Amino acid sequence: MNVHITLLGGFTVTVGGAVVPAEAWSRRHASALVKVLALARGRRLHRDQVIDLLWPDTPPEVAMPRLHKAAHFARRALGSDGAASVVLRNDVVALWPGAEVVVDAARYRAEGESALAAGSAERAAEALDLYGGSLLPDDLYEPWTQEPRESLRLLHLELLRLAGRWEEVLQADPADEQAHLAIARRWADEGDQRAALRQLERLDQAVRRELGTTASPAAEQLRAAVLAASSTGGRPVGTPEGRHEVGRPPRGR
Repeated sequence: MNVHITLLGGFTVTVGGAVVPAEAWSRRHASALVKVLALARGRRLHRDQVIDLLWPDTPPEVAMPRLHKAAHFARRALGSDGAASVVLRNDVVALWPGAEVVVDAARYRAEGESALAAGSAERAAEALDLYGGSLLPDDLYEPWTQEPRESLRLLHLELLRLAGRWEEVLQADPADEQAHLAIARRWADEGDQRAALRQLERLDQAVRRELGTTASPAAEQLRAAVLAASSTGGRPVGTPEGRHEVGRPPRGR
């Protein structure tokens, strides 16, 4: 049986080519149990870990029946025979241990980390094509989503940087200095010093607003280079004739 679980941009489960309807998840803890297991390495967790995530500070004698009930309603939603989908055995809770399961968040993480390790902009672009959006946006305030969501957000930013998709970096993080400087350099290299200076001004405003600080010396160095190029005939700072050495920006703030 082939199973595809979508966690990026929303939650859907497809079993054997059929999408589990949203109304099947009438019990919130049933869908939460599936999501927690889908996020786990190997789609399995010790039952105590599941309880700590879904029912923190709940006595075991109360939490265990809740876990069994959530598993029951999850199986019913998934339309699986018996206990094939959510399996509780030897104190371990597993999600489809005997099926071929693709979890989009896990696939994105694997492809993204591989692209970063290889330092390949092309592979980063391919990995970014797998990104469907923020992790489980309907569970934004669930504590068990916060660490994996932040981890995937940072991975996404690193892939955007590697792929050189600087405008998208700024959509995700308006105060990212590396992105602002890359865009300003591009404008300067194309001979548009005014656009480069406007981008640097946006950087100044963003770091003041978002971080309460000022831009780095690299930004000031680039600003000086752009102004110098403007005063000497408007040559782009990136051309051999008019290049000014500018320190590379930090990876971001």
